[in-house]
Amino acid sequence: MTAGRASRAAHALVAACAAAGVVLHYLVVLGHDGEVAVRSIRFLSYFTILTNMLVAVTAFGIALGLGRGRGRLAALAGRPSWRTAVTLDILVVALVYHLLLRDVTLPGAIGWTANALVHQLVPAAWTACWFAFPPHGAIDRAAPWRWLLYPLGFALWTLLHGAVGGWYPYPFMDAGRLGYPTALANMLGIGALFLGLGYGLRWVDGRLESRTG
Repeated sequence: MTAGRASRAAHALVAACAAAGVVLHYLVVLGHDGEVAVRSIRFLSYFTILTNMLVAVTAFGIALGLGRGRGRLAALAGRPSWRTAVTLDILVVALVYHLLLRDVTLPGAIGWTANALVHQLVPAAWTACWFAFPPHGAIDRAAPWRWLLYPLGFALWTLLHGAVGGWYPYPFMDAGRLGYPTALANMLGIGALFLGLGYGLRWVDGRLESRTG
């Protein structure tokens, strides 16, 4: 099997795992009490879910491969800066879960499987693909700052949603319970994690370019 075919096959598997994790997680959400619309909005207000969806779409784009008119998705998904940004986001999902949220679990076998997929298997599998397959390199120094736009947008949505409905997806962002100074300080700390890890991944990506170039 050529490197290109191996990459497409591996990314197709990652896309399937990420999609499965999101779907299973949603099935658990549907089993809770309350209006489906409200539960669905809250489901889509988790950084974990949004990022696993991002992984699924990006991995699917890479699995499509370039050529034969397969379009912009494949071209965007294969860019080193985009791949590294996705790696950053899904690694933060795993790190924050294991450091701050590992006691938060979903009920039943479906919940356990969904939790393992979105917090463990998908982050590990995507990161392994990022290490193993090109392209790498040509990421400018300002890129890690641009990569903050996604988590910043999520933080703003969380604060707005919480102010209106009183619900927050993660306890460390709960301004209603913690107060805004503490919640904002926690978000700033997570932002520093994004930035520091982003520059670390940019450096690693440059080394991977040297190895495969």
